[in-house]
Amino acid sequence: MATKFSSLLISTLLTVAASSALAQPVAMEERLLERGAVADVTPRQLYTTAIKEAGGGHKLWLSECAAMAAAGRTACRREAKLAYDRDMATARAILRK
Repeated sequence: MATKFSSLLISTLLTVAASSALAQPVAMEERLLERGAVADVTPRQLYTTAIKEAGGGHKLWLSECAAMAAAGRTACRREAKLAYDRDMATARAILRK
């Protein structure tokens, strides 16, 4: 009887702990979505967003280059770097305004 009770208690505690652990990422994701819904106002916020977008775009472009044949990969990476440099220059110009 005591064994069944302790097993039931342990399984209940594990269920509660697991459900709270799963709820944390959802709450964090909701906070991030709320932050994303707020428009950037200051030049620093605009700059930060532009930097993140430039890096994300560069990363995506490089992953597409990696899937290409070896012959065109180098040219693709060169184009990706040029686009990244242009995006970064645009981001830096935001702070100079």
